[in-house]
Amino acid sequence: MVIRSSQSPQIERLVEDLRGPAGRRDAAVARLRIIGPRAVERISALVASDAPPAARAAGLRALEGSDDDRALRAAAAASGETDAAVALAAIGVLRGRLTCESGTEILDLISSIALDAERSKDVRLAALDALSELPRHVVQPLLQQADMGGGSPVATTGGTTGFDDPTAATEWMAANGAAPLSTLHDLVLDLRERERREPSARTRQRWALARGAVHAVLARRGSRVALYDLRETFDAANEPLPLDFLAAATMLGDTATLEPLARAWTAAAARETWWRDRLRDAAADIIKREKLSGRSAVVKRIRSRWPGFLA
Repeated sequence: MVIRSSQSPQIERLVEDLRGPAGRRDAAVARLRIIGPRAVERISALVASDAPPAARAAGLRALEGSDDDRALRAAAAASGETDAAVALAAIGVLRGRLTCESGTEILDLISSIALDAERSKDVRLAALDALSELPRHVVQPLLQQADMGGGSPVATTGGTTGFDDPTAATEWMAANGAAPLSTLHDLVLDLRERERREPSARTRQRWALARGAVHAVLARRGSRVALYDLRETFDAANEPLPLDFLAAATMLGDTATLEPLARAWTAAAARETWWRDRLRDAAADIIKREKLSGRSAVVKRIRSRWPGFLA
């Protein structure tokens, strides 16, 4: 087997392309990921340099999925950057190692970012997004400490205002699916609070429909910034939820989402067979996506506590 130098002309050329226009950067990122460990040293040098933020962020994206400790060190250093694009890309590298680290260094680092009120909101949300992959008992205290300004107004094309009508919120969501994740996160919290305070059961359901629509958009965008709210909603559900909640759980739910689905299945009335069947289908899709077997601890626990939920 021929061992090629990490300073090969091909790698140098691709790293230089990270400084170029967007199309060239994206192509270079894809090629560098394929090259793998041989390119890590050179990419890490770029990330640590005074190159433009767009180039450094692209370099970090090229390191995503790497299990090389040099990539981890480069991302950890870059996570403290004031430039949001660089910090976000660094978190993208760190989250890949979060669930498999033997210690707590990455957990501590990402947690500190999530709790740092001086950091930009998008960066803090990305940190919370990464932490959402951990078990609920680990994440919940951090979510309670991280004051993300819940209930803040949502910026709309007509100005900055909150929603007094659930239909208006639903219509805004249909037209603004590409809104910043921080805006969508705030909207989830705002709608949840309005739903909680609403005395009319019928209007509460309309607020829930609007909140479910936001969760569906977040799921289609692959964002877990509000996954904790999705889990908590199923955890507390004693009647069928709007179908967007199920769609979001099916697309985005993780191992920690399975037990809330099982609780919702148990709480549902026996006559609500369609809802109970959909909950089981969502759980089956998550198990398949997460590649869980019957020997998995969570699968064993669910079968023991909620017999009949899992096929």
